[in-house]
Amino acid sequence: MKKHSGFSLIELMITLFIVGILITIGIPSIRHFMQSNQLVASSNELVSALHVARSEAIKLNRKITICISSDGTSCGASNKWQSGWIVFVDANDDRAGTGVVCGDKASIDTDCLLRVHARVDDAKLSITGKYDDTSNDIKWFTFTSRGLPKDTGASSSGVFSVCSYDDSDNVIGSRAVVLSLSGRVRVSDNVAIIKCPATP
Repeated sequence: MKKHSGFSLIELMITLFIVGILITIGIPSIRHFMQSNQLVASSNELVSALHVARSEAIKLNRKITICISSDGTSCGASNKWQSGWIVFVDANDDRAGTGVVCGDKASIDTDCLLRVHARVDDAKLSITGKYDDTSNDIKWFTFTSRGLPKDTGASSSGVFSVCSYDDSDNVIGSRAVVLSLSGRVRVSDNVAIIKCPATP
């Protein structure tokens, strides 16, 4: 006759207790890891969009605008880039945008979309921008056919602050996306240039 062995009640309770402790410690760490990944990903996606806007402006010999857009078709009035953004040919230089996707890029003479970025799916992430020369909120940049960023006429530069918050709205991570007067884009961790809002 075989003797059946198994867990005693005490062994099972100790195992469940240890698993409970690991889950309690692990869940905040996993959340922080996911927020850190979202911070890096959002920074990189904004850098990529600015690169696309600049390179398309030079390639197409047209003004290309990148702006905040919550609907994915036109520029919005918000200063929250986490709402989403669009990159589009700004043929009439009105920074309004359009819902039409670009077709034959060789004959573009009307506003049309080149790239759409949807809302960032993290309520504890903030993306805001400030122009260097005025400290006004960045709502758009238009790149000239020479690849130079402009606001409403003059060449301009700025810093986008990408910030991650905990449940108490304390900043737990931040990065800057810096756009220079020449149109070069870089990512920085320099806290002196990052301006995180009080809440996301």
